[in-house]
Amino acid sequence: MHIDHYAKHSIVIIGGGFAGALTALKLLDRAEVPLSITIIEPRGELGRGVAYSTTEPVHLVNGPAEIFSLYPEESHHLVRWLEENGPANGWQLPADAAMSSPPRYLYGTYVRDELNRAIRQAHARSTFRHIRSAAAKLVSAPHKISVTTADGTSIEADEVVLALGVFQAEPLPREAPVASHFRFAANPWDPAALDRLVDCRELLLIGSSLSMVDAVASMEARGYRGKYRVISRRGQFVEGRRNAEAARDFLADRPLPTTARSLLSAVKAERRAIAAAGGDWQGLPLAIRPYVLPLWQQANDQERLRFGRHLRAFWDVTAHRSAPESNGTVQAVIAKGRLSHEAARLLGLTPCGDRIEAAIRTRRGDERQILDGVINCRGHQLHDWRRIRDPFVESLLDGGEVRPHSTGFGIDATPEGDIISEEGRIHRNLSAIGHPLRGVAWESSSITEQRTQAIALAERILGKITPAVSVAS
Repeated sequence: MHIDHYAKHSIVIIGGGFAGALTALKLLDRAEVPLSITIIEPRGELGRGVAYSTTEPVHLVNGPAEIFSLYPEESHHLVRWLEENGPANGWQLPADAAMSSPPRYLYGTYVRDELNRAIRQAHARSTFRHIRSAAAKLVSAPHKISVTTADGTSIEADEVVLALGVFQAEPLPREAPVASHFRFAANPWDPAALDRLVDCRELLLIGSSLSMVDAVASMEARGYRGKYRVISRRGQFVEGRRNAEAARDFLADRPLPTTARSLLSAVKAERRAIAAAGGDWQGLPLAIRPYVLPLWQQANDQERLRFGRHLRAFWDVTAHRSAPESNGTVQAVIAKGRLSHEAARLLGLTPCGDRIEAAIRTRRGDERQILDGVINCRGHQLHDWRRIRDPFVESLLDGGEVRPHSTGFGIDATPEGDIISEEGRIHRNLSAIGHPLRGVAWESSSITEQRTQAIALAERILGKITPAVSVAS
């Protein structure tokens, strides 16, 4: 008789949004030995996080459903799930589900349901639990890591994964005077804050990217009929997504650019070539995306920072376009003369009774405007861990378990995601996925990149587990 002796490998995942839930799913689906998985997440439902917790049907996934399957080997898995589950979840199935952009709440339901499926079908001796609390402290050791939660629960694990997602920025000094004003929406996804603005005659929207699109869609759904003034520092404005074919692989026939300037030059040349041939420039990001990671990882910090200062905004509006339905709402508002956008810089906001006075620097000069309401559409993009006011993040930095990435984006780690401590030691049992790795892998905020990271992370963790040798008796 052969008796197999397996010790359960314990894994704690801190953060139960998309990245954390997907990591657990990939571990459970791939494990041939029993695992003990714990997710620490204050929210009641796993898989939603910030992005997919919204309940507003007008907040859509910014891409076609056919590319967002949780299983790259089954590209139509999400489409089939939408066809089977969309109507029951309040979504009217479009004629072409594959090219549709489903509501984000529905995508969150998909992630949640797939995690629950993986839990049900996991190895018979595997265990899974969800601790509804926040992590408060982490202490690492070569073979075990101790995690303490805010409610005092202590867990010891063989592996810990940081899947902390994004953090909302604190109000900037120029916004602080109106931070608690009832006509200021600090968060464009705060339903109560938006409800208070429905009767406004004109709203100032700070930022012109996807958060602005969500804000306009939300206000229109509420019946708002006033005007929008949209300002951004460079005056760029997010476009709607067209289903263009990928441009030719123009980076394959040359050494990859090593500077931000040379990359910009190559992209501009290709865009001119596309225009001359009568093509659609929206195929260009599809050709660039496979090279984003090698371009970023081969660049030095000087070039990465130069990209962040000068080209990041251009990349964001080029690569991250709005869903066709969302863009249709924005374009309809523009056509009615209700939305204007321009390059301008906000200098400050001041309470003015039940209204707000904005000091704005435009290309025409400085001006002041009294507004009925203001929505901060800069989004949740606070990636500098030195500025994040979260007790757990602060404890990780103070204890030296992690160190900020040299670019100021996220934390330092190996290309594989193993975290590097303040003293330069590589943690072999402490990893990160998603947003904390923005400095290591620039597009680590996207669904497709986090899917790739989760699969690779699950394989690395499971590869460490060596079952005990079978004993004959």
